[in-house]
Amino acid sequence: MLSDFGANDWYVASMKAVIARAAPQAQIIDISHEIEPGNIHAGAFVLSQCYDDFPKGTTFLCVVDPGVGSQRLPIVLYTGDYNFVTPDNGLATLLKPCMKRAFGIEPGMCGFEAKTSNTFHGRDIFAPAAAALANGATAHDIGRPLPEFVQLGFQFSPVNELPQAGQVIYFDRFGNGISNLGFHGLSPKPNEIEIGTGQRVPFRQAFSDVPTGKPVAYIGSGDLLEIAINRGNARIMLDLENSPEITLH
Repeated sequence: MLSDFGANDWYVASMKAVIARAAPQAQIIDISHEIEPGNIHAGAFVLSQCYDDFPKGTTFLCVVDPGVGSQRLPIVLYTGDYNFVTPDNGLATLLKPCMKRAFGIEPGMCGFEAKTSNTFHGRDIFAPAAAALANGATAHDIGRPLPEFVQLGFQFSPVNELPQAGQVIYFDRFGNGISNLGFHGLSPKPNEIEIGTGQRVPFRQAFSDVPTGKPVAYIGSGDLLEIAINRGNARIMLDLENSPEITLH
């Protein structure tokens, strides 16, 4: 499960309760419920970093849904290995290139009665659909094929040559800025990174390669370029949120 519902309210518990009633054998693992409210880009990024760590056959219930109650569709996106139950708003944009088939969820096809509110589709549509899939239904069983689905306007970009431009697209809880630039065997590695404010940041292997309080760029665990401050917050100290553009040299 992934959402922007946080831990203070009952929303996550209500979704889990629906699944517990309908699919009591289902094992539920929380990815995060601390996505910034309504931030579809952040939700897409977090999902992209961990979904393929899960075993094949996993169903992902992903609800970051600022358009709840509008004309946006609830969908199941089937990739051959996984099902993604999500609003059709781009949450699945950053899944690795593969076969993707979209199905518009028909609540009446999920196999049991569900409530329908205008503001809590996580409980009333998405959780019942996820439970049906956990019980062995296929995406085709609970939805109707769609010719297309929403894709956001950003992708990961492989670094093939230098210089190359990119941008910071996500900040983790430490304030490290994670970019859309991917590394897969590039040689030689860059010497430094220029951020949008004009400051140059050295490229190293780890935080400890620079003194405490100094900036550093490195390849993170997801093979993406990251920018940090050793024992500091790069989001704030380097103003990366307002100047997300970066260039590798």
